[in-house]
Amino acid sequence: MRHRGLARRRSEEESTLTMDAMRRESSIAPVAAPAYRDFAASTIEPTQVLPLWPDAMPGLPAPPITEFVDEQILENGLRKRVAHRVTYPTLSYFAPREPTGAAVLLIPGGGYQRVGIDHEGYEYARWMASLGVVGFVLKYRLPVDRWGAGPDVALQDAQRAMRLIRHGGQGRWAIDPKRVTVFGASAGGHLAGSLAIRFDDHVYPAGDEADRLPARPDGLVLLYPVISMVECAHAGSREALFGAAPTAAQLAAYSLERNVTADMPPILLIHAAQDREVSVEQSVLMYQAVRVAGGAADMHLFEEGDHGVGLRADPSLPIAGWPGLARRWQVRHGLA
Repeated sequence: MRHRGLARRRSEEESTLTMDAMRRESSIAPVAAPAYRDFAASTIEPTQVLPLWPDAMPGLPAPPITEFVDEQILENGLRKRVAHRVTYPTLSYFAPREPTGAAVLLIPGGGYQRVGIDHEGYEYARWMASLGVVGFVLKYRLPVDRWGAGPDVALQDAQRAMRLIRHGGQGRWAIDPKRVTVFGASAGGHLAGSLAIRFDDHVYPAGDEADRLPARPDGLVLLYPVISMVECAHAGSREALFGAAPTAAQLAAYSLERNVTADMPPILLIHAAQDREVSVEQSVLMYQAVRVAGGAADMHLFEEGDHGVGLRADPSLPIAGWPGLARRWQVRHGLA
């Protein structure tokens, strides 16, 4: 009950902060509210899909699995592709027509048991590309499949993705290496947060020129994220990471709120109090930890909204406007 009371107080405080921020940003020319669901309905595919590891892949031995993609057309007509048993991690690149130089790495969720492709991935990349921001969607290996690298196998892929984005290369893209934001949703939020905290951890041996580049994001947007393996933990993500019997040391090491440092990039947290899959207290814990560490944190909590709303939220709900909040946050931090 203490945490819920704190969440309500934080929500009221953040509402005031949001209004103040909107007044400060009034110099930004107003535009018509975009139909975010259009990006979910779009059929635009990536400009390129690149292998993360064109040569030797770390984290071996590989489990005896075969990758597959489950594809559905939902009742609302939207496409939903989900990758399972990933053995071929990739970086999907969406090129904007008028690039600003900024880039975003998008890490979809799936409880560390699967990885979204359209929802929280391609849909966000289309939206970002429409604003001139280069979008990259990460398809990462899953700890539940028990790779040799254990729970760090997904972090290997996330670090590599950040380095490849900054490296670019002839015939690919050119971005400002100091304007790379990471968006992470649900368990993808845990991976994004891990990247922001453990960007300097040597979780795989350097193999080429790109691996000499920094993996630290310049900004972090976490949507209904998994944060703690201890407090109000998401049982599915925890078991996928460690199995049925994790040690206390493992739980502490992978609880983001216990490992925040002052050099973490600025963070934006977005969550709904009604989320029945991942407790809103996860975001509250992270907000508190970042503030205690002296970092920069914004948080927007909404009363109504389901887990995994993405760009498909009911437009009558306030949470459907989260992309506008995220966009203003990017502009304010020079990441747009």
